[in-house]
Amino acid sequence: MRKVTYMALSLAFMFLFLYGCQPKENISKEANANSSPKSENSQQLSLNNDFKSVSITKPKGFNKITFDDKESLKAFQDIFSNAVREPGEVNIADPEFYMDVIYDKNNQQRIYLWIGKKGQKSTFMKLEDTSTIYTFSNDMTDKLIELVESRFN
Repeated sequence: MRKVTYMALSLAFMFLFLYGCQPKENISKEANANSSPKSENSQQLSLNNDFKSVSITKPKGFNKITFDDKESLKAFQDIFSNAVREPGEVNIADPEFYMDVIYDKNNQQRIYLWIGKKGQKSTFMKLEDTSTIYTFSNDMTDKLIELVESRFN
């Protein structure tokens, strides 16, 4: 009788232990899968699309490039509007690029930028909110590579 009781308690303890050790990522992915499209839209990067230019530099400050033509600004607007906020804590390496979105002489916003390789996602982070990242699709990464990296090479 004692053997059966110990065996039942051991199995119950192992079940509870294994259940408690499940990664939290699985839970958040399930919650995201069940979320409505409205909640997805509220997770988008909010930037004022009325900017005059976008300047991009490498962290050491060399090779600053500025985009102020209508075609480039439209491409950046498309990229920003497709960026989606990612849930969870941020622990990320130093940025590859600094991006300054310039609205007028006295109003600009700094964004950190990590560009993925062709066919991969890329990442933004606002300077004023370094605990949140935004990603955008593979297609937008390809568009950004055409705009940015070709000018640095």
